[in-house]
Amino acid sequence: SSDPEVNPAGAQLAALELTDEEIAPALFHLLVDRSAEGVYGPVDFRSLSVREFGTIYEGLLESNLAVATDDLTLASDGTYVPAGEGDRIVVEAGQIYLHNQSGARKATGSYFTKAFAVEHLLDHALEPALDAHLERLRKLIEAGDEDLAAEAFFDFRVADIAMGSGHFLVAAVDRIEAKFGGFLAEHRITGVASELARLRATALENLGELRDAYQIEDASLLRRQIARRCIYGVDINHIAVELARLGMWIHTFVPGLPLSFLDHNLVHGNSLTGIGTIDEALEVLVPDTGRGGTPSLLRDQIEAWLARAEEALRRLAKVSDASAAEIREARAAHADALAAVKPARQLFDLLIGVRLGEVTRFEDLSDETVEHHPDLKRAEKLREELQALHFPVAFPEVFLRDRPGFDCILGNPPWEKVKVETHGWWTVRFPGLVAMPVGEMNAEIEGLKARRPDLAGEFQSDLRKTERTRSILLAGPYPGLGRGDPDLYKAFAWRFWQLVAEEGAVGVVLPRSALSAAGSARWRETILDGGVFADVTMLLNSAGWVFDDAEHRYTIGLVSVRKGSESENSVRIRGPFRSLVAFRSGAATPPVEFPADEFRTWATGAAFPLLPSERSGEVFRKLRAHPRLDSEEHPWRTRPVRELDATNEKSEMILDPDDTTGLWPVYKGASFDLWEPDTGVYYAWADPEHVTEYLYQKRLRQARYRRSAFSEMPPEWIRDRSTLPCLRPRIAFRDVTNRTNQRTVITALVPPRVIPNHKAPYLLFTAGETRDEAYLLGVLSSIPLDWYARRVVEVTLSYELLNGFPIPNVE
Repeated sequence: SSDPEVNPAGAQLAALELTDEEIAPALFHLLVDRSAEGVYGPVDFRSLSVREFGTIYEGLLESNLAVATDDLTLASDGTYVPAGEGDRIVVEAGQIYLHNQSGARKATGSYFTKAFAVEHLLDHALEPALDAHLERLRKLIEAGDEDLAAEAFFDFRVADIAMGSGHFLVAAVDRIEAKFGGFLAEHRITGVASELARLRATALENLGELRDAYQIEDASLLRRQIARRCIYGVDINHIAVELARLGMWIHTFVPGLPLSFLDHNLVHGNSLTGIGTIDEALEVLVPDTGRGGTPSLLRDQIEAWLARAEEALRRLAKVSDASAAEIREARAAHADALAAVKPARQLFDLLIGVRLGEVTRFEDLSDETVEHHPDLKRAEKLREELQALHFPVAFPEVFLRDRPGFDCILGNPPWEKVKVETHGWWTVRFPGLVAMPVGEMNAEIEGLKARRPDLAGEFQSDLRKTERTRSILLAGPYPGLGRGDPDLYKAFAWRFWQLVAEEGAVGVVLPRSALSAAGSARWRETILDGGVFADVTMLLNSAGWVFDDAEHRYTIGLVSVRKGSESENSVRIRGPFRSLVAFRSGAATPPVEFPADEFRTWATGAAFPLLPSERSGEVFRKLRAHPRLDSEEHPWRTRPVRELDATNEKSEMILDPDDTTGLWPVYKGASFDLWEPDTGVYYAWADPEHVTEYLYQKRLRQARYRRSAFSEMPPEWIRDRSTLPCLRPRIAFRDVTNRTNQRTVITALVPPRVIPNHKAPYLLFTAGETRDEAYLLGVLSSIPLDWYARRVVEVTLSYELLNGFPIPNVE
């Protein structure tokens, strides 16, 4: 804002004027290069590729500008911190520097998805979708419907809804062109050939005397039309959208023709905060969509509003952008289409308000009802605040087809949480705060708010925006986001599935937690119910070979799924691969393949194992032949239980006693090891009389709830204080682990009179004998079980994974 009361710094910037003397040096350095010999010459922008645009996007657009208040050095994680004596100063006090949202120096292009990953996803998602499209065209031609084939030729829709600089889309253009070109070589389609011939003739005419210097091939013309007709992209960053358009223009440039009109296809907006599909709109309007014929009538009305754009969209599709006049015509058709769908946009704006509880729910749909709704202005303001993009409004032609949705969705969505962390926000702007104790840091932040009202306003604005976004995501069609700070990748995973057409494909990069964590279980189950995981290739980011700045212990998935009941009912898994060499070798071999029905029985929520070879798949399947830990086939039954939560029940503990005589230790994970029930390392201490009474009362309360393990125990056991688990030995396991450690499952029989915290859950046997407990302890401590755990555990040994462990039936 340039309002001095809202943003004093913005007002000062708005008042500044830059002269040629200040602008000229900047332009000179942008446009002129100097060779090693000291010779000046123009920068050759022809060498720019999508990689360079990705570098600009990742290295600049995600960075913040700051002025160093102290001399700064770099910590081991790349974060700027105040320089101490003897430290290498990388930014002197008073200098301007760039940092990312974590306060670290931005490693240029560090999150740019590398070519090998893009190509792999194109192989397993785009290619099958393309083949299905060409097969539909082939059937039309064989049926003698060449005119229909010509009309449907470019009706293949590919999207990246978090596109950044657009490198996935540029790569997709080349793949589509190769397939389209091969198809046209075998099947002449007069309408398409005529369109390309007209473009070539116009280009040569525009070149005039230079026409003999250029040979304009069909491949170049096809790429241009594919970018214009088949490619769609969305990004929340305005400049990213401009870079994506520029990258696409450069990649599909044809001498003699103007730059294509891409404003309709590559657009700015938040892909998660608006309405994704007509079905989603109906669900907000009428949550119980089973009520008679109401939803179908509402659907008809919404589709009728969207259909008002059809005439303008047909004009837009027919314009070839062969001249400046046609570009103007395309722009006018685009504007007409936006105006035509205004009622639908207003409806969807209102539905955002309904979802947030700020607009009263309504079902009566008409132009007048929507246009004159008393809350419309508030709803439109909400859409602007959330930068919400309504997909059926932005791309009506994609959602009014016989197969609504995109044929293929590609990309690498953001993985961060929707959260503003106060200390983090201020320390990235004032790195000197890092060195302060928490109390002193808090006091200094309060002082900064008073001294820097501009930053205080920016901080509050970020908090409001984040809370708004958080609220709309948690209220949106994204099951499993939880109640805390939602992970964006989870919401994007759902959005991909919602937007892809029946028999379409999705090829995206996701963290392994999307494939194993409980929060994404419903997403995985939904895909298995309505499609298939066609290829899941796991990459262990050793030494940052996949992403330089991502945690090197993390596993990353290249995930390709297909939607539709006709998909093969199997799951294909590769990896984990620890290097590019291993990936190239492993990707060329057949995946480990399992029937989907069998796969779903292995773990709650269809968690994916890591199976680096066909042999490991055989071993895994052999182990999986045994019943699950929670299976009723066993003569015993056990349930994992948390005794004390280290955060919420800290008041029941003694954190730093002067004398531990007579106290019981509170265990954490490090308090025991395999075959070692007491390492002497404790989290805290507890007074026996107090903690046993607390745990007894807690057990009485929990036993009333069916989900509690205690609900399975007899009432007399519940009421008997002498049966408290803390009074006897029991099996505990570490909640936080890592499959790259020497052992992944770390369990022990911990002694009585200790209290495990939530990082060391214990197993409550609700049925069985002591020998059953001893038997299970032996299996959980075994090498084969640990081998299995390495296939399924990333960082946390969750209850869902534990309950799915295969345990041989002792009988």
